[in-house]
Amino acid sequence: MRTLATQMRLRRLLRAQAEFQRRLTVEGSGGPLGAAASARLLQLLQDVRGSWARESQGMELGGLRPYLQRSFAAMEAAAAGLARPGADAARLGAELREAGVPLVFFLRGLDDSEAPVLAELAGQSLPRSA
Repeated sequence: MRTLATQMRLRRLLRAQAEFQRRLTVEGSGGPLGAAASARLLQLLQDVRGSWARESQGMELGGLRPYLQRSFAAMEAAAAGLARPGADAARLGAELREAGVPLVFFLRGLDDSEAPVLAELAGQSLPRSA
């Protein structure tokens, strides 16, 4: 399986989050910067979701899809939270990264896995050899 485009977009999202985090620390999390950070991160996350949908199309991933959906949802909630007045940008940034960084390594692992390993992880039964 190839997830290189998804990985690239996810890493772009994480770089943007780190840059916004630096700016929010200096300028404060209230006001237009928090809303702009939220909007941009949500847009980048949509790019990640779209790329994943294209790259995983037709793949039988069974139990692996819920992990990705939970990770995407956690990142989305953290990014959306930045737009709220008085948002704790440090906590929300940490939550986004706690979901996103392991996802990068997960996707790399999918790329490095052979079809039988993916089938096993997805919960598919494999024919037994003699």
